Amino acid sequence: MKTSIWIGVLSIACLETTAMAAPPMPAGVKIVDGALADASGKPLYTWDIDTMVGMSHCEGDCAAMWPPLKAAKGAKPIGDWATISREDGSLQWTYKTKPLYTYSADTVGIPATGEKISTWHLVH
Repeated sequence: MKTSIWIGVLSIACLETTAMAAPPMPAGVKIVDGALADASGKPLYTWDIDTMVGMSHCEGDCAAMWPPLKAAKGAKPIGDWATISREDGSLQWTYKTKPLYTYSADTVGIPATGEKISTWHLVH
């Protein structure tokens, strides 16, 4: 009897620890199939070319193919998340200093296709 009570207490403690350990994320961002995704469920990517902290190198045609994860005006940093200003004056979310993007060829509910391009990586 004492053993089952102890197991129950440990189970509750583990559940509380798991719930508390969830990393803070901007509104709308979620985890889908182990990777970060935008509000619609499209996977989020980083780009190897973005090596300068606080700057995106994906503009123009690149941004049309790889849309940046936009942040609302006045969005505040949260945990590993911050914002950067883009050339057009809009804000883009970053995660661990890397700008985030979706891939225009991805379809919600279908496995990510952008990860097949060697310089783009799913964010986990």
